[in-house]
This record gives sequence, C-alpha cells and structure tokens, in this order.
Amino acid sequence: MIGRTLSALLLAGALTLVGCGRPLVDPLAQPQVYEITPFTPVDSSRTIREMAATIAPYSAQLEQVMNRVLAEVAEPLTKQQPESSLGNWTADLMLEAAEDLFPDYDIAFAVQNYGGLRVSEIGTGPLLVSELYELMPFDNELVLVEVTGAELEEFVAHTLADGGWPVSRGLSAVRQNGTVTVRIKGSPLDPAGRYYIAAPDYVANGGSDSAMLVGKRQYPSGRLVRDLLIDYAGKDQLPIHVVPDGSRIQINDR
Repeated sequence: MIGRTLSALLLAGALTLVGCGRPLVDPLAQPQVYEITPFTPVDSSRTIREMAATIAPYSAQLEQVMNRVLAEVAEPLTKQQPESSLGNWTADLMLEAAEDLFPDYDIAFAVQNYGGLRVSEIGTGPLLVSELYELMPFDNELVLVEVTGAELEEFVAHTLADGGWPVSRGLSAVRQNGTVTVRIKGSPLDPAGRYYIAAPDYVANGGSDSAMLVGKRQYPSGRLVRDLLIDYAGKDQLPIHVVPDGSRIQINDR
C-alpha cells in the first residue's frame, strides 16, 4: 500500500512539475544516483510527507486554473448526430477563432470530428476550464485546409456517411437518398472553386478516415483547439444557449 501511495505521489509530482515547466532543483546541480533494491531501507512515511509537501503548491495552482469560470451554461450542451447543441457551439467557436487568426482568408466553415468531443454533455451552471479539458483532452492544433469545391464535397459526404460531424455556421449539407448537396454561406458549391476549412490538424492529416484531405495545403495557427475554446467561450457575456435547427446537416435517406 505504501509503495503504491509513494508511486502515485511521485507520478503526480513529476507530471505537475513538467506541466509547470519549472525545475525541481537548481539545473546546475549535479544529479545523485541511488540504487534501489528490494532491500533498500526507506522511511516511507517521511518520504510521502516530503513529496506531498513538494506537490502541494503546484496542486493548488493547478486547481485554481482548472476551476476558473468561463461562462454560464443556460441549457445543457449535448452531443448527438447529425447536429447537436454541443457540436454547433464547439464548431462556431472554432470558426470565430479561425476568422480572427486568419483575417485574410474567407473561411467556408469549421469542422470537428465527432469522436474528438469526448463528453456527451456539459450541464447547466458555471462552465469551468476543467470541463473543456474533459471535452477535448487532445493537443490538436487548429489549421486551415485549402481544397477545391469537389474535394470539399467529398469530405462533407464522408462526414455525413459517418452520421454527421459538428460543423459551424456557413455550411449547409443535405443528403437525400444518397445524393449530397452542399451550400457555402447560402451559395451553391463551385467544384473548381477554392475553399478554406478550419479543422483540427488531426482531421487535416487524415484522421477519422479523412484521407481526401491528406497532402492538401495547410495553414497552421500555432494554437491548440482546446486553448482557443477556453479563450473564446467567455467572450460573449450572455449565458450559453444553443438550439440546433437542422439547417447545417440533414440526412434524409429512406
């Protein structure tokens, strides 16, 4: 039991210290190496107390950061297909961020793979930073992907075949008995036209079977999607209230 407790504290301490980017000791000091064997005597209680004391300040800082309130959720944000309040809200924030990061580009829409949202619901009440880490625990960068209209249609058809992915305003996609119709900002898709999609680099690099995007020109933002959600979630001071109306994704197969 003591061994497991000590291991847990050591792991927590290491992760916390690495995350803070601060060395535990003077970087100029020479390390000391100790041989650990089953017969090495250890003052377990003292070691655990010392580790706990070392970790405590960092743990308090982390707790303060994770418990920061970003906004107020008026209605539960739920994850569903083909469209949902959680998906629409996430994709709209991604689009807003992308428009600020890439002001010289006319962005068609933002998209997030459905599996990339790792919670089924964010409940009502204060929205905490920790909840967005739970929603999106992966360090995926937001990028722009440059595609033709024909390539965009192929990608959208792929997302519809997967049940529908979270997409932002700007995209309207309908699949009627296998036929896909795509409109961008109310206009018909030009197969030869040039379009820019905001997406996680995971998707842009072919993740979730998005092979049609592999090799397409990318524009990196240098920002993680999760961090952008944290930045933009609280920009609107009004409570978060999202009601999907089915205008973005419709699947009407018989």
